[in-house]
Amino acid sequence: MSIFFIGGTSSLPKCIDICNYSLYNVYINEKHSMEALMKGNITKALTAVTIALTLGACSSMTTIAERDEYAQPKWYANCAQSGSEGYFWWKEEFAYACGAGESRYGQASEAQAYMFASNSFARRINGTVNSNTKVEIVNEQKQSSMVVTESVTDTRVIKHTEEERGIFKYAGKHYTFVKLKMPVDVFESLVTEAGNVQVSNNN
Repeated sequence: MSIFFIGGTSSLPKCIDICNYSLYNVYINEKHSMEALMKGNITKALTAVTIALTLGACSSMTTIAERDEYAQPKWYANCAQSGSEGYFWWKEEFAYACGAGESRYGQASEAQAYMFASNSFARRINGTVNSNTKVEIVNEQKQSSMVVTESVTDTRVIKHTEEERGIFKYAGKHYTFVKLKMPVDVFESLVTEAGNVQVSNNN
């Protein structure tokens, strides 16, 4: 830093004034630089946090696939009523039921799929089929007709869990496919329970 002397009797005070003024300018400039640096760092930090939150929100979302044609998952098209799961010496038998739903609204589509899958269990546990064949002779010609009805009364469906699920959009609608499973021993106990109720009602 240069020191300037101004002629006259007040040169020293003026020198001190000039030095103080220069130092003050350096202080102000450094202060502004630090403030700008801090503001810049804060802005960068806030931007980074915003980006991180956005990416985190996106990573927690699942995009529903949109198809160009209708399709069914292979496990739904070939839905077995029972099977075993496990490895080597440890295996467990399960009963399965599948259902599909179709709606403009995703939640309604899922509700339909679960309802039809549960109804599939109920039909096998507590369903009854009644057939009635009617034969008529009109103008010496025999005419026959058959009416088959199926009835499922209120049925307990318990201890079932989701095995598979598939969702996609096609032509403005949501399609949901589900596969539920239930331990075979539970399924068989429900069948026995329903049978006992039917026998009791018939007596």
